[in-house]
Amino acid sequence: MAAHNLFTPAFGGRPQVFFGRKRELAFATDAITNANSPHKAFFITGNRGCGKKTLLEKISSLASEHGWISVDVHSAHASRAIIEALAGGTQKAVEKDASTSAFGMSVGGISTSTTTEYSEASLARLIVDRCRSLSVHKGILVTVDEIQKVPEEDAENLCASAQIALRKGLPLMLVLAGLPLSKEKVASYPGCTFMQRAYDLQIGCLEVDETIEAFDDVFARMPEYQVSSDAIWEAGLFSQGYPYLMQLIGYYAVERAKERLVGGHAPITSDLMRSVEPVALLAYRENVLVPVLSKLPPSLTDYLRAMCEVEGEDGRARTGDVARRLGKRASQVSGYRARLIKRRLIEADGQGYARLLLPHVDSFYRDEIAVVEQKDPNQQWNRHRR
Repeated sequence: MAAHNLFTPAFGGRPQVFFGRKRELAFATDAITNANSPHKAFFITGNRGCGKKTLLEKISSLASEHGWISVDVHSAHASRAIIEALAGGTQKAVEKDASTSAFGMSVGGISTSTTTEYSEASLARLIVDRCRSLSVHKGILVTVDEIQKVPEEDAENLCASAQIALRKGLPLMLVLAGLPLSKEKVASYPGCTFMQRAYDLQIGCLEVDETIEAFDDVFARMPEYQVSSDAIWEAGLFSQGYPYLMQLIGYYAVERAKERLVGGHAPITSDLMRSVEPVALLAYRENVLVPVLSKLPPSLTDYLRAMCEVEGEDGRARTGDVARRLGKRASQVSGYRARLIKRRLIEADGQGYARLLLPHVDSFYRDEIAVVEQKDPNQQWNRHRR
């Protein structure tokens, strides 16, 4: 039997093994099991490749395990998709047995049916009806992925419907997943203002111990590969706990090790791990860094580049040094810093310091500059004097 590979770097796909997120799962479990939890509606936000879809799917599975109905929809026609899931289409047929009698004698049962129409405008009524009619199930969980793509009118309908059910104390949960500014966008809609109070479960890189534990767990399920502790540490150091990058480095390491299988076993060393880092980095850049960084306005791009140029060995950049690198006063660039923090691309790390949140942004810009200067040695690529 061919050796298997449990790492799944298909972008946006469901991985075979779930990585970490103990804190987030504890939060979701409490919301599911605690009737008095204030977090019956919350967001999951983060940049591409951080595991939003995977976490959303895990929460959906948790709800099902605890006896809830899980309705999982994407951004396209979210209200209609929820109606189809809860009502079996846009109509809900109710069967009734009618027994007629003449002169006190039964003449047989007659089956009749009535049909209730549910349009997108009556989503709230459907949710309330289903919540009130629950018998076997404990509640209804609705999850929506890519919430930033949901049209305003549809988002308002969805949020307003959820608010009505929650206001009545009905067992409903609403979990919306999207990019970092999704909550700010959705909560600004007139019909969604109650979502301003919803918790924003922000996700990004895993903690160091979670990262190492995740790699240990996955490789333990593939006993045909003898993985050294140094190789695990190298994978963690390279991926920095970013879920998509973890899937990539693990996948390519196993595929390379397959070529060296002898007697059904193969070693995975730190050298092997380093040998596949370039191909993993390329895929990560194409699927995460390029889409995220290419959409930034020039002012934010310049700030990030300046951070990369002045960051210390501890990975932190002094905000005053960044401003000087840009030839400006700190007060002139504080707005750029704030906007990058909102986009979850950097975070404050001590008084007067900031840190990059996406792995390998610094090498991305360094390589970008090198390519440009190879083409034209005189081009300075927006560099600024120290």
